[in-house]
Amino acid sequence: MKNYVVFLIQNIFWGTYSLIEWFSVRDKMQAKVILLGIFIYLCYTLAMSIIHKKKLAAMTTAISFIFYFSFQSLFYYFVFGG
Repeated sequence: MKNYVVFLIQNIFWGTYSLIEWFSVRDKMQAKVILLGIFIYLCYTLAMSIIHKKKLAAMTTAISFIFYFSFQSLFYYFVFGG
């Protein structure tokens, strides 16, 4: 149950990341990579504070990252036509 709660909260974080990235269209790629690193760290620390297991927290963070961004790509493909 804790994994599911962490997964949902992390998806909210990833949605916030996408919104911030959308607002920062003119930023350089280096700034976007730094922002991504900060959000990955925030999601991992959130998972660690709830789950209390490093391996499970890292795995949950990786799964939520892959899940969110793969479905975001599919959404953009179907809505905007590739």
